[in-house]
Amino acid sequence: MVDMHPGLQDVANRAAFYANLKQTLFGEYLEEQLGEHRFEGDLEEGTLRFVGAERSLDATAHLIASVAPGPRSMLWGWAHPLGGGEVAARVKALGERYGITDLTTPELPFEPGEDIAEAVIQLAHLVGYVAVEATRLSPYYTVNAGQGTRLVFVLEGLDVPEPELMQVAARLEYVLSAGNITDHRSSVLGLAEHRPGFTVTEDGEHVLLSDETGTVDFTFDEQRRITGAKMSLHGA
Repeated sequence: MVDMHPGLQDVANRAAFYANLKQTLFGEYLEEQLGEHRFEGDLEEGTLRFVGAERSLDATAHLIASVAPGPRSMLWGWAHPLGGGEVAARVKALGERYGITDLTTPELPFEPGEDIAEAVIQLAHLVGYVAVEATRLSPYYTVNAGQGTRLVFVLEGLDVPEPELMQVAARLEYVLSAGNITDHRSSVLGLAEHRPGFTVTEDGEHVLLSDETGTVDFTFDEQRRITGAKMSLHGA
C-alpha cells in the first residue's frame, strides 16, 4: 500500500466502498454495451469515448489529478493546466471546508516503496475514491498518459447502474481484498451518503445498512474493521 498522507486516506475511506462497487458495475456496463472496446480522449474538450466494434459511448470527463512517477508526486486537477474546472475545484473546496490540507495543497509527494509503477496505480485509485467523495460523481476512470503517469477523471453521461444492497454483501470480500480501505466503518457509513435509497443506523459495534429490499448487519472490531456482514431480506 502506498505510504500517503492521512488526510487523503481519510477522505478516500468514506467513498471507497461505494466507488469500488460502482467501478465493478462500470466495467460490466461497458462489456454489456460494447463488448471488447478501446477509449479515445480529448483533454481540451473534456471528453472520453469508449469505442466498440459497432457503437461507441461518450462521457464528459473531468480531470481530477495526475500521478507521476518522475517527480513522485500527485498534482490536483484544480492546479493542473488542463484541469477539470468547477468539478475539479470541488476537491479543493472540500479541503477548505474541513481543513484538510492534503486537498488544498496543489502537489503532494508520495513514497512509492519498491514498485513505483504499482504505487502509481494504487494512488490513482485512491485519488479516484477522493474524487467520488468530493464531487459526488461516479464512476471514475484512470488513463495511462505515457511514461508511467496516470490521469484520474470522474465521468458524467454514462448510464451506469447504482449498486444494489445484495451486491454490497456479495462483493464485500472483493472490495476489502483491494487493501486500500483503512477505516471499514467509515466506508460502510459512506454507502448511505452516496447511494440514494440506502439508510444507515449505528448501534455499538453494529451498523445496519438498509433499503426497501432488506438489511445488511455489519459488525466491527475496535480497529473499525469489518468482522461480519449478515444480510436479511424483507419477507424472507
